[in-house]
Amino acid sequence: MREHARWLLASVLFLSVSCSNSFEANAEVAIAPAAESRLDIATALQATGPNPSLGGQAKVLSQLVGTWDVEYTDFMKDGTTLHRTGEFKVGWIMDGRALQDLWIVDPWGKHKDREVYTEVHYFDAKSRTWHATFVDPQNGSTARFTASEVANDHLVLESNELDSGLTRWSFNDIRPDSFTWRDAGSSDGGKTWKLRAEYHMKRHSAGALQSWLH
Repeated sequence: MREHARWLLASVLFLSVSCSNSFEANAEVAIAPAAESRLDIATALQATGPNPSLGGQAKVLSQLVGTWDVEYTDFMKDGTTLHRTGEFKVGWIMDGRALQDLWIVDPWGKHKDREVYTEVHYFDAKSRTWHATFVDPQNGSTARFTASEVANDHLVLESNELDSGLTRWSFNDIRPDSFTWRDAGSSDGGKTWKLRAEYHMKRHSAGALQSWLH
């Protein structure tokens, strides 16, 4: 009887440990995919280059792909000038049918948190025109832009959805390792323009120089 009891106890302990190990293993398997899935959408969005359907239309924006160091200069309404630093990141998304940029402004002055904005560019095959949608989540604002000029070394976007009057954002003197971005506004229908900001971009690393070719 005692031998039978010992055998029964040993069997219960073995099953208990086995079930516990099995539960922990299954729990780890269940948790791991959940943790990895946090970046699934970022991975799915990424594209290695423009979609072939864009053809030559992708050439100008492809030059912007990569990470850029930014010297921000804003001309304030009171006549003062605000200088800040940050980064500008650009990459193809959605199977290469759109391009997204991310504006990052480093913490400055009494601002302990960085500022982050984004813009999605896409080509409308019917109108043969590039469009962009700008999103500012911190201030809860958006704006739609349409390209008014596209050339090998510059891109000009215009909108009537920011501030009053017209807004013109331009990418100028685009080179493999630098370009200048400007924000100008017009309150007379585009007859005259006032420069509101000028940002100087330098490509972040020499190793990324070739990305503009793709």
